[in-house]
Amino acid sequence: MKSIFGVSIAIVMTMSAMAQQQELKVKGVVLDNQNETVPYAIINVHNAADSALVTGLAGNEDGSFEFSVPEGNYYIEISFFGMNNQVIKLRQASGALDLGKIALKAGSGTALQGVQVVGDRQQMSLQIDKRVFNVGSDLNNQGANASEVLQNIPSVTVDAEGNVSLRGSQAVRVLIDGKLSGFASSADALQQLQADMIDKIEIITNASARYEAQGEAGIINIILKKSKKAGFNGSATLRTGYYPDHGVGFNANYRKDKLNLYGSANYNYRGVVGRSTTHQRVDNPTTAFIYDQDYKHNRKKNGVNANIGADYEINAKSTLSASVGMRYGRGNNEYDRTYDNYTITGEPVSRDERFELQRERENMIEATLGYNRKFKKEGAEWKTELRFFNDLDFEDSDYDETNNVNSNRLVERSNAYVTENMLLLQSDLILPVAKKGKIEAGIRSHARDYDNKFGYSKLVAGDWVGNPMFNDRFNYREGVYAAYLMGSNTFGKLGVQAGLRAEYSEIYTRQYSNADGNTRDYLNLFPSLALSYKQSDIHTYQLSYSRRINRPGQWDLMPFMKFGDNRNMRVGNPDLDPELTDAYDAGMLNSWEKGSLLSSVYYRHTKNKFDRLTTMGTDSIVYSRSVNIDSRDAIGLEFNANYNPAKWIRLTSGFNFFREEIRGKVEDQEFNYDNFSWTNRTSVNLTLPQRWRFQLSGNYEAPQVMAQGKRLSMYFMDFAMSKDFLKNRATIGFNVSDLLNSRKWRSTVNTPDIQSETMFQWRQRSARITFTYRFNQQAKENDNLMEKGGGGEEG
Repeated sequence: MKSIFGVSIAIVMTMSAMAQQQELKVKGVVLDNQNETVPYAIINVHNAADSALVTGLAGNEDGSFEFSVPEGNYYIEISFFGMNNQVIKLRQASGALDLGKIALKAGSGTALQGVQVVGDRQQMSLQIDKRVFNVGSDLNNQGANASEVLQNIPSVTVDAEGNVSLRGSQAVRVLIDGKLSGFASSADALQQLQADMIDKIEIITNASARYEAQGEAGIINIILKKSKKAGFNGSATLRTGYYPDHGVGFNANYRKDKLNLYGSANYNYRGVVGRSTTHQRVDNPTTAFIYDQDYKHNRKKNGVNANIGADYEINAKSTLSASVGMRYGRGNNEYDRTYDNYTITGEPVSRDERFELQRERENMIEATLGYNRKFKKEGAEWKTELRFFNDLDFEDSDYDETNNVNSNRLVERSNAYVTENMLLLQSDLILPVAKKGKIEAGIRSHARDYDNKFGYSKLVAGDWVGNPMFNDRFNYREGVYAAYLMGSNTFGKLGVQAGLRAEYSEIYTRQYSNADGNTRDYLNLFPSLALSYKQSDIHTYQLSYSRRINRPGQWDLMPFMKFGDNRNMRVGNPDLDPELTDAYDAGMLNSWEKGSLLSSVYYRHTKNKFDRLTTMGTDSIVYSRSVNIDSRDAIGLEFNANYNPAKWIRLTSGFNFFREEIRGKVEDQEFNYDNFSWTNRTSVNLTLPQRWRFQLSGNYEAPQVMAQGKRLSMYFMDFAMSKDFLKNRATIGFNVSDLLNSRKWRSTVNTPDIQSETMFQWRQRSARITFTYRFNQQAKENDNLMEKGGGGEEG
């Protein structure tokens, strides 16, 4: 800790010595011909005398840019894929120059040596505090769902059950438009959210006090599409694929005067065929046996997602917003398990066949009401939002198990009825101070209520007989009440941001078979600090610190289990305590004309780390249960890069190397292990004549040590292509997911009693074709030359 602050002081002193020379400081905002901001435009600064490139930078997400160069005569060239370049002569040699609003005109493509460049946002835009991934720019996202989109992002992994991890940790918070949402409340919810409803995804690895403190590894913020272009515009998408994968979607926006209406709807029907194998050996003083399990599933699901909303400008300073979203799903799933049983010496004994037929029902509705007030002073703003959602997830299963040696037949049934209600209120105030500073303050509260009713019975002599142990109800209530204060300012090339967040948590759990519920409450303070130093428009450095919390979710706490595999059961633990993490990050962003590189080193110290403990029950069932382990220390090195060696080729790659040490003791069992692992995602994008685009991407996840075993390596590749036609109003795409059919999760468990090896393939190789038609979004050709003087007006 002391060394980090020592480095910070050294940076400040160095900055003061470097910022004394006379400079030309230039700023502006890049817009398109619809008066929409253009995020991440490329600004190249050239020497007026010989046209030599002096520096290059990418604009900000809001279209703004700012740079400083030594005193002299320059011109700048502003470019963005699919738009005609703007060349601006700077008529001022020193001092401050505000170019104001700069309009880039849409073009039909820029020809370079016979290659036509298609209008396209960069796949990954790097900022010093976050990475932004433009979903539509990754061809593999054509027809995909949100879960599949996330697995295409470097340093993000999605396991066989749909659990999302960031930098090797599942303690990550997934938000929709910066808020908790029913569209991202579970792994299944993410699998129902279609990619054509998503605009972009932000990865925030060390969030400030502005954000809720939940999520030790950081925040994944999914931004849904919402346009503000005048008139009517939108798009329609059709898709079909093998296994099967069919769907139709529609996005639309209408803006006139003070009213902006937007909406989207998707219907999808998807089949998922998967398989797994398990070899397990159990040997203890009371029992000893071996079995091999062969498992297959065929999941078929119909789903509808819809979202409509409106923004109304009450006046020039006030805007009222409202939206309603819903999710509807029905599924019919088949699971087939075969167990070949052996003695401990390997001699065959019998074969059991177990078949499960499951019916799923899910309904979710979400409503949001917001108010945005801008004040007379530029940058001063007050935002308030109220959000509510109700989510129902019901599962009914029938089981039929037979044995080839005897005539015994086991017939069972179970049901799990889960409901979730959430009410959230958030209000934020931003006040500019000094020349470049601001103070932010806000309050936030949310109340969540999970209720799970679980039932089980088996057929005995024609009657259904229940077991009190497995017929129960579990209720989880969570209330979190928070307030934060944060300040930031820029001193020359040094930016400082500091904040403090307080969160009071009240957690209530009750298992109805027990007489009393359990209430726990705690108050936590979450400080954050970030220092950034912009050495030049090419090099930016940042140091940051934050404290985070990871509260256990309902599936970590619920003691009930699923009976699909009645030999291995995963259960929760109502007594879990939250994880608390101190997170440190140091990053360096290098930007140049043809690309950018974000390098980060990070350290995380976690108390009460969650892990899973595998034990043999007295009923000969292997249970996997959530537990708290004393501590986890993780250090990592991350690289994310964009590179355009030519205008028709783009390379994107992300590496994450991390090492963790786990130390703790659970139920007289020591958990002391070290783990080193790494992940990589690399993609190559080609833009060829006649508006053809191709993409090939590869993912690799190295082996990882776990508390009682190991997760083995995994690799997979995806391929995609697309073609624009009908005057660029339409696009047809084709993609293959898991090109090598190699996306298989493999793991081992090794304890004194249990040794097992498992391979699980959630979904086999699949392919889909998509067709998209855009309304009132076709490209137009315009001039590409403009000059700017010191007045800041468009020329």
